[in-house]
Amino acid sequence: MKTSKPGTCATVIKVHKYEPDADICPLLTLREYLNQTQGLRGNEEKLFISYQKPHKAVSRDTISRWAKAVLEAAGIDTKVYSSHSTRAASTSKAFSKAVPLDVLMKAAGWQSENTFQKFYKKPIVQSKDDSLITAILS
Repeated sequence: MKTSKPGTCATVIKVHKYEPDADICPLLTLREYLNQTQGLRGNEEKLFISYQKPHKAVSRDTISRWAKAVLEAAGIDTKVYSSHSTRAASTSKAFSKAVPLDVLMKAAGWQSENTFQKFYKKPIVQSKDDSLITAILS
């Protein structure tokens, strides 16, 4: 969690299988990543490790650069949308699809509904490419 503090219990994140398409399944992808990096990890317990020696845990800045590279590769204008935009986009979309606010708050680690209302609840803009996205994911 973004707001985690040393000594506090970490939030459990459950990664579920995406049955419709194994190629984009987060669980299978995570398992494959762990298999591919097993020999490099040594005693490293952090999930994301450097692909360059000495293969230690990467910083949040490195993860941010990786996320930005993925956004750019997907054709997203990173001058307008940053990796942080995914938090607002995903929670706003889930809220628009009637996911209860308490469920969103728990998943995001928010203590107050005001946090979502003030910083993350954004209008959902329908993209001209929504049909392509729907076709890919269905």
